[in-house]
Amino acid sequence: MHVLSEKLRRLRQLFGYSQEYVAFTIGMTQPAYCKWESGQTQPSIAKLQDLATLYQLTIGDLLNDDDVDIIRKLLADEHFAEKLLGRPN
Repeated sequence: MHVLSEKLRRLRQLFGYSQEYVAFTIGMTQPAYCKWESGQTQPSIAKLQDLATLYQLTIGDLLNDDDVDIIRKLLADEHFAEKLLGRPN
């Protein structure tokens, strides 16, 4: 699923996270996570839920081809907006 791998990369970069940080946060190794972003492997449902929780989204948001809903959710989150502006929460 090429769309998911690209979405994972974009979300991680948007939040300013490293691959190491995301992998550690969801309980896996960085090389295994890297394979998701490169499209070599796909996350399990449990790991998709962990990613959705990390980014405050739903599994549906991650799997949907359309990013519009994700953009709306992120822009509506005042803490995310503050982070983008470089202000402390």
